[in-house]
Amino acid sequence: MMNLTDYGLTPNMLQEPIKGIPARVTAVHKERYALICGHGELYGRLKASVYYGKGGESFPTVGDFVQIDYVPDGDSRIIGTLPRRTYFSRRDPTPGRGEQAVAANFDYVFIMQSLNHDFNPKRLERYLTLSRQSNAIPVILLTKADLAEDHSSYLRAVQRVAAGVDAFAVSTKTGFGFDVLADYLKPRKTIVLLGSSGVGKSSLLNRLSGKTVMAVNDIRKSDGKGRHTTTARQLFMLESGVMVIDTPGMRELGMWDVRAGLDEAFADVEQYLGRCKFADCSHQSEPGCAVKAAIAKGELSLKRWESYVALKAEARYSDDKETYLKQKKQRYKEIAQIVRQAQKTDYCHTPCMETFTCKVCGTHVTAEGAGSGHRNHCPNCLSSIHVDNEPGDRASLCHGVMEAIGVWVRKNGEWALIHRCRTCGALSSNRIAADDNPTLLMSIAVKPLALPPFPLDRMGKHT
Repeated sequence: MMNLTDYGLTPNMLQEPIKGIPARVTAVHKERYALICGHGELYGRLKASVYYGKGGESFPTVGDFVQIDYVPDGDSRIIGTLPRRTYFSRRDPTPGRGEQAVAANFDYVFIMQSLNHDFNPKRLERYLTLSRQSNAIPVILLTKADLAEDHSSYLRAVQRVAAGVDAFAVSTKTGFGFDVLADYLKPRKTIVLLGSSGVGKSSLLNRLSGKTVMAVNDIRKSDGKGRHTTTARQLFMLESGVMVIDTPGMRELGMWDVRAGLDEAFADVEQYLGRCKFADCSHQSEPGCAVKAAIAKGELSLKRWESYVALKAEARYSDDKETYLKQKKQRYKEIAQIVRQAQKTDYCHTPCMETFTCKVCGTHVTAEGAGSGHRNHCPNCLSSIHVDNEPGDRASLCHGVMEAIGVWVRKNGEWALIHRCRTCGALSSNRIAADDNPTLLMSIAVKPLALPPFPLDRMGKHT
């Protein structure tokens, strides 16, 4: 008789009353499931009235524990899915089904990237978010260590996006680094392998098992990417008692309800949320934005923030596709309106005499005090908005705050401000206006003199 506790079953997983005998799903073949139970290995099919009716059971996946009506000489009937401790999910490709479980009841997630063309910090952030959401413990493996002379730079890059997560460089070819994995390779523990095609999941599985259990394909020399070796999700029991769930390349894994995962994977970003001056801050151009201030001070990486925003947007799409598409459509309408307005008024040749309220300091700005035919910044705080790619074209979609960072003098003696966009870093030059704040202008102009890059006593030696 097979002992299912060796496959990770614990008494608290069993639901009362017991409807059948417990089994674990080891592979999924469309509508047929490979199972392991006290009677050994067998196959099963879903009981239609249980799974396909309104409010039916969750469809099982690899790693799930289920209850079955055992049939000795044919396919058993799966009559219930037991509660999951951990699981991956994605958008179900079948319309109307919503969420689809990909793997379940694992203890560790080995997030794998190879030290060749596959290494991608942004993809690593995505996988880390999914791993956190699954409630399992993530471990990062940088495979094919034999292809890289220096692992330390890669490991430092990993720690910048995955602080506090164990990360190791390993080589299935030479065995380098496998000794440090012993803490995770314990009997009755389940590991799921997560990574792109060609990253070495099948090679890792073969190394852990001590024999060839999965075929291995070569990677393409042109781009370092691999062909799919694994074609179906499958659970393997190794001789050591460790179980491994191998998955096909999961670039298509969707961000299904990853709010908790984002909180943990991007804790360095989320610490600034809720600390802005305005509760509904969009972190674009509002004054008192804690996120923008952190980026300006170098406390928060702009790339890290952009990754967070991108994953948030994908999560919103998964959570409420209709609302997300409405918001996207509204944004495109606003952009089209800006473009139409720009086509009506050619500010490259026509003076801009618009009245506006400064988004930084709130000053109501009129055109009359500019002293020229153009009004392009606030006379109080000297800030502007990034609306131009070329002067007057109103073609930029950035709309970040342009901060006055310097002053220079034109050939005719006229002063001009140097503006830098806080969002994208673009620089521009704009002539000063007659009513510009003179104290602020002077403080910007003399700032380099107040902070010289050399000791002042050196000046006497060169006069």
